[in-house]
Amino acid sequence: MTEIWLVRHGQTEYNVQDRVQGMANSALTARGVADAGALGRGLSKAAVHFDAAFASDLTRAADTARHALDAAGQAGLALTLDAGLREENYGKFEGQLTDDFAQAVFGLPDFTQALLDHRLSLAQIADGTYAANHGGHGAEDNTMVQQRFDNAMRGIVAAAPEQNVLVVAHGTVVLMWLALLGFDTHGQEMLHNCSVTRVSWDGARFAVGAFDDLGYVVAGRASADARDAGATQSRGGAAVSSGESAAAHTAAAHTAKPAAAAAHPAHG
Repeated sequence: MTEIWLVRHGQTEYNVQDRVQGMANSALTARGVADAGALGRGLSKAAVHFDAAFASDLTRAADTARHALDAAGQAGLALTLDAGLREENYGKFEGQLTDDFAQAVFGLPDFTQALLDHRLSLAQIADGTYAANHGGHGAEDNTMVQQRFDNAMRGIVAAAPEQNVLVVAHGTVVLMWLALLGFDTHGQEMLHNCSVTRVSWDGARFAVGAFDDLGYVVAGRASADARDAGATQSRGGAAVSSGESAAAHTAAAHTAKPAAAAAHPAHG
């Protein structure tokens, strides 16, 4: 059995700015870096050891993988970059504000609200975007995205049989692939940054286990909080980080839960 920890990348600048981010790239934010590290610590705390690691070749995914592996104590594990794991290509709409994109393509002024109201599905977004690009600008429809990612995942399990595998990719493409597998997300059109979806491969089919799980990130944050609290005590109660108390530091770490709005489809 091949066991896959399928991860969405950490928060990026475009996530914060509400910009369309498929093939377009933007850097991880400080929170994105911190969450990737927390993910790695949480995986290590759970005694998860990877035999192989893969990531989309878009830098936000590759950087998330490297930060997580480093924090997990597996910085020496080779990371294979795979263009097949990239996010959906939105063509000429890449980098636009998501509300401008929704208005131009679907005549809807508020993209996030349209998702929350279930007025748009991931398939509708992909197909509508492809049509609005007139099949150009590298844009992809729903079937194209699903097949590309499925081919990449099948290549991974062929390359890493009977192994524990880390795969870092993107929110929309992962959800679209899960739909191809027949997995019921119960209408969820968003994945949280640095969440884990567990997938197994038995040589014939994929099976989905835990979905959009933030447990490893939470455990990794707690581990960092405990370490920082111990360091504070060893300094005789000195303040943490330029006068910030240990209690305030802990509270700040635990209020950094990924927001649903920061994880909607066009954010990649």
